[in-house]
Amino acid sequence: MEALIVSNVLLWGLLVALAFVVMGLVRQIGVLHGRLAPAGALMVDKGVAVNDPAPKVTAADRKGRPVNFGYPGEKSQLLFFLSPTCPICKSLLPAIKSIAKQQSDRIEVVYVSDGDMEAQQALIAEYELESATYVVGPEVGMTYQIGKLPYAALIDKAGVLRAKGLVNSREHLDSLFETEHLGSATLQQYLNQHDHAHSHH
Repeated sequence: MEALIVSNVLLWGLLVALAFVVMGLVRQIGVLHGRLAPAGALMVDKGVAVNDPAPKVTAADRKGRPVNFGYPGEKSQLLFFLSPTCPICKSLLPAIKSIAKQQSDRIEVVYVSDGDMEAQQALIAEYELESATYVVGPEVGMTYQIGKLPYAALIDKAGVLRAKGLVNSREHLDSLFETEHLGSATLQQYLNQHDHAHSHH
């Protein structure tokens, strides 16, 4: 009888271990899909359509000051959705910061996160984001229906959503800006338009 219980326990242990392995594999496959995707920021087709007016949302920053999203203004807005528990988000922060610095005359970068305030403060301290506009709360992410991080949205100064997508790498980030200059929703669309143009010659 005892032997049966022992083998049952062992079987359960194996099953649990297998479940973890499978979960790990599924994760890996997800990561691979992320890597295989084209460099254009990956469009997740939910929420607002590109080249439509961005939804107008007002949310408080971490100091309680109101931040307006999607309203016409003097600068374009880059929304960077991140989380203290997301390693890729952190790896992109230096690039985002350099964009904020280089393009400060024409782009306002807003960091949008959600969750534990202490973890947010630790992240802000580690990456020296004290002076950045940093919003903590679910409203903006829910408005844009964001399921995966890191995610970015670019709103031009007229309040039109110019580009949005998952940004797993510096290339994705750059592609968001190329779309602003190119006036296409995604890099793929831009390339397709140009392919057609060339094939007509």
